[in-house]
Amino acid sequence: MTNTEQHLSKKKNIFSYLIGISSGIISCVLAFSLYDANLPLWCIFLLVGIYCAAFVFLIIIFYQRKFAKIEETHRKQLSVLRHDVKGILSPALLMADRILLQKPTDEKISQSAESIAQSIEKVAEYLKDTKK
Repeated sequence: MTNTEQHLSKKKNIFSYLIGISSGIISCVLAFSLYDANLPLWCIFLLVGIYCAAFVFLIIIFYQRKFAKIEETHRKQLSVLRHDVKGILSPALLMADRILLQKPTDEKISQSAESIAQSIEKVAEYLKDTKK
């Protein structure tokens, strides 16, 4: 994690803590105001709205973090999969190139080796394109 990402992460953590603390304070004020009924009705509705907005905001932050973790895991797994597939295809490409370099007398063998090499190169290009 870079310094910028750590700094933003700390800001998000502090912000979510502030939201949590302020929602607790608002809920206490609401409880006391409903008990004593000394606050105007519009003020109570305003506090309830702020409390609900803070709660929804905390839920949104929670799911954003969860989705970011899932996305990062997905990206890492795809990277490993691309690397493994390229590793599996490399020997086949080498053998196809070796056959082409030997210049076989049978035309079908050279066509087959060329077709195999082209197919493997297309897969490698496709894997490279999915990386972007």
